[in-house]
Amino acid sequence: MTRHQTADLEPTAFGGRYTLLRRLAIGGMAEIYLARQAAMAGFEKQVVIKRLRHELADDPRIVEMFLDEARIGALLNHPNIVHVYDVDEHDGIPYIAMEYIVGEELNELCRRGLTHGRFLPLEHAVELIRQAATGMGYFHAKQGAEGSQLADQPLEIVHLDISPSNLLVTQDGTMKVIDFGIARARGQRMRSEVMPGKLSYMSPEQAGRSSSASPVVDHRSDIFSLGIVLYEITVGRRLFRGSANEVVQKLINAEVEPPTFFRRSFPPALESIVMRALEKHPADRYQSAYDLADDLETFLRDERLHSGPVRIARYLDLLTHAEGGQRRPELVSEAEVRRTDGNDDLDFDSQVFDGYRAPEGAPGPEQAPEWEDAEQPEADVAAALGMELAELRALRTPVPVRPAGMAPVSGKQPRAQTPIEEPATPAPTRAAKRAVTSGDEDEEVHATNPVPTLDPREVEPAAPPARPTPVPARVAPPIPPTPRPVAAPITPAPMVPAVGSALLARNEPGRLPWMLVGVLIMAVLALVAYIVMT
Repeated sequence: MTRHQTADLEPTAFGGRYTLLRRLAIGGMAEIYLARQAAMAGFEKQVVIKRLRHELADDPRIVEMFLDEARIGALLNHPNIVHVYDVDEHDGIPYIAMEYIVGEELNELCRRGLTHGRFLPLEHAVELIRQAATGMGYFHAKQGAEGSQLADQPLEIVHLDISPSNLLVTQDGTMKVIDFGIARARGQRMRSEVMPGKLSYMSPEQAGRSSSASPVVDHRSDIFSLGIVLYEITVGRRLFRGSANEVVQKLINAEVEPPTFFRRSFPPALESIVMRALEKHPADRYQSAYDLADDLETFLRDERLHSGPVRIARYLDLLTHAEGGQRRPELVSEAEVRRTDGNDDLDFDSQVFDGYRAPEGAPGPEQAPEWEDAEQPEADVAAALGMELAELRALRTPVPVRPAGMAPVSGKQPRAQTPIEEPATPAPTRAAKRAVTSGDEDEEVHATNPVPTLDPREVEPAAPPARPTPVPARVAPPIPPTPRPVAAPITPAPMVPAVGSALLARNEPGRLPWMLVGVLIMAVLALVAYIVMT
């Protein structure tokens, strides 16, 4: 994953109700911006805008994948899952407004702990995965909303891309599952195939999809992927490393050395939980992420290990202090204040990490290089998965379909002064917080500092995409003497939030709009002839 520092944008009006402040990241499918939402009575909220890259907006399959993420996210409301607030289009390009989360990816947190010889404490690692499993159990069990076509029916949501880069730890010690970009759910209109996630975090059934005897990929695949993360952050070493072919073979065979093979002091009860989550056959694993969360909570209680959001937030705060940053006064405990013996200035250097000394067998700074993400060439990954390179690229977060630079953001005028052209129906004002996205293996993420946020990058100017010719509304004529074929009505898909009509019209590219115009003209002429004859 390549990181870049970038400059802030000029405040830019966007979507009629947002102001872009800076760009946070660019991925294979989308650009990510920090934005401000303003409304009446001084209402103001920070959100993240995830905007489809303009050079991909002519591909209906990619647009549908992008909107699938919004549809799934709009249904989920859980403290351990990133919130989706809005979906619409700006200048003909769809975007998603999401929660703004001040935090960092789990893999980045582990790297920072290694640097200072204070790897993520065991109790905090278990608590964070417990929170992730709770959120996972929620979206696995989610049913269709009241009034929808799938009301009270299981949506069968499978994330398919659980990895440390898609698990975000907020500065207040809460885990957030993010990035449903390749998630699969019942009712998706244009795809049903399983998307390959990050190679080292696939389940055996994901890695073995090229085999006709491979089992069905369902919610238990996510449990295996979360088990890999649990193994890595409690044992302190990466589980599946090596060449793409070696990793795939290890995944298919579920070759896992027990944690006590590397750390003799590893708790046997936790080892049992880890190994059950990593069973090769889905039927032998946890059948519910809620059961995994319950066992992790029981382990913490039985072992009298204390963790929770406040304790995790203090650990993050001490990491920031060790890097030269300022501590958050509200996280300084009374015990720390008493240790100063009444001095006005707190001497944190003499006590930092006092309660976070690395246990026996925990990784140290010398292991930091092993924690870096291994680059896997796409051609090697495709060969290891038994796929053509073009097929892998089609299933993964797409690459641009034609050479193009990044589209400039339009609408420099302040929102309060000159309104932007928007659809006639005003969208309702929605609450927001900070949203986040996470990258695929080919994604470039930008970060300013290790903890709070990701950094922006300069937008490369390019000509904005041409707006498609609007399609006239269809008119249903009276039945003429000689019936003519009429296009079948479009069946609305379930789980679809309100989206601008122009965006829906753009989902039929190529010559289809002109064919529809021709059919409409012929129908009108037939109607006129019928009226004249009668």
